[in-house]
Amino acid sequence: MGGRVWNIEVIRSDEGIIFTTGWSEFFAHHSLNFGYFVVFEYRGNSTFFTSILDHSGCEVHMDAPIASSSSSQPLPSFQITMSARSFCHRCIYVPGTFARTHLPRFVNEVQIHDAAGRVWQIGLDRRGNGIVRRIARGWAAFYSTKNISPGDTCVFKLINSDIPAFNVYTVAAGGRQLL
Repeated sequence: MGGRVWNIEVIRSDEGIIFTTGWSEFFAHHSLNFGYFVVFEYRGNSTFFTSILDHSGCEVHMDAPIASSSSSQPLPSFQITMSARSFCHRCIYVPGTFARTHLPRFVNEVQIHDAAGRVWQIGLDRRGNGIVRRIARGWAAFYSTKNISPGDTCVFKLINSDIPAFNVYTVAAGGRQLL
C-alpha cells in the first residue's frame, strides 16, 4: 500500500499464524474496519504485497497522509447509487450533512482520484450560502469514461478537505469493482 514497508512479527500456533508486533500500527494506519479484507501476495524472502478491500469489495487506497498514524477513524465518505436521473442531469448531489461537515464553503472544484490513479478536476455547484450542493461539470465525462451505469454505486472517500479531493471507487450493480 503506497510503497511503505511494514515490519510485522508473526508467530505460529496450533490455529495458524498470528500477527503480533507491528500489526496494530498497520491496522490503525489503514483504518481497517470490521468486514475489510487484507489480501497478501507473497513476493519471496518473507515479503508480501498487500491489497485492502472494504466491505463492498472496493480496494482501499491511502494516497494521502492521515492526521495520526495511531488513529483508527476511517476517512469520511459517502456513496451514491447512480440513477437514470443522474445521467439525465449529468450531476450527482452531495449529501448535505457531508458537505456541511467536511467540505469548505465557496469551493468551485474537487479532485477525483480513480482506482487506476487518474486525477479528474470536477466542477461543483453551491447553494447561496456557499455549501456544496452537487458534483456537476466534468462528472459526465468521468462516468462515461469509467463505464458507470444506472444501478452502479460510487463511493467517495475524502482524502483532503482543504482543497477537496476524493478517492472514488465504483462497484457495478452486480458487485464487481469498476476501474
